Amino acid sequence: MPDAKKLPVKESQAPKALSEVARQQLLLINGLLDEVGRNYLARLRREITDLVRSLEKKQTGAGFSRRELKDLRGMLKQIAHLQINPERGRRKDLKKIDSLIGELQATVERW
Repeated sequence: MPDAKKLPVKESQAPKALSEVARQQLLLINGLLDEVGRNYLARLRREITDLVRSLEKKQTGAGFSRRELKDLRGMLKQIAHLQINPERGRRKDLKKIDSLIGELQATVERW
């Protein structure tokens, strides 16, 4: 696992210099936000794609057992009960989606 990125700290007492350092640090954080966001979304998309592939593989293979069909109904209920407000752009909505994907993966892995 790669090391976590650490922000450089520069100590200077002049207000203009402090302001410039703060500006640079904020721009650096802005870039890190983009990188973390891209990687986070890519991971979630991969996990969703893996779930879709698992369902397709199961459907074209031996099919679903009674327990698996019950699990599928439960999965659909979980998806239907997902309550998020995408316009707000809140972390808790991303967390809800991430948690849901994790729960769905756990269900599919039991098969």
